[in-house]
Amino acid sequence: MRDGDTLFDFQWQHGPMEFSRSRLARVDDLFEQRNALFYTPSANLPRRWVGEGRLDVSLPIVTPTYYEYFELRHQQSPRLWVDLLQRATGKLRWTPMNPARVAFRRYDIRRLRDDVAVTGVKCLLDALKLKTSGRRDGRYLHYFGAIVDDATDFISLELTQHLVALPADAHIDVVVDCCGSGSSEDKSA
Repeated sequence: MRDGDTLFDFQWQHGPMEFSRSRLARVDDLFEQRNALFYTPSANLPRRWVGEGRLDVSLPIVTPTYYEYFELRHQQSPRLWVDLLQRATGKLRWTPMNPARVAFRRYDIRRLRDDVAVTGVKCLLDALKLKTSGRRDGRYLHYFGAIVDDATDFISLELTQHLVALPADAHIDVVVDCCGSGSSEDKSA
């Protein structure tokens, strides 16, 4: 690969691939090319691009309801949610917590039945995973990485719903922390 080529150019010409740590170190703005990194494990990224510790962010859109999930195809994609997590943190990945406590605080104009609300958070929960092998070609996809996996052996999940007056105020807060750890105030005492 020529140094002038972007990661996107190289993938366009050669297909999905894992980039080496040495190749990524030569990229001026890795954040700008972050969407080319879904096949590259976190271990290959320069450390400055990997966050660690408690994750506490607010994302500007709310997860879809059960009904919306089937119509809003773009919100089904963990890649959308990975992008939102990256933009909210300024990091490409996160150091996984295991076991982890995941809390979603969903703010919307109406409260939904819990089963209707929880279906839509599946794509966001997937985006928090380290990797997945769900591709037909067997390649791993590397997501944001704040949790190892979304199975109950790895996480405890909490979803709360809160009302807002205007649709423009809808959003979702995401908190991921190690299970059994205290708040950040407790740790500094």
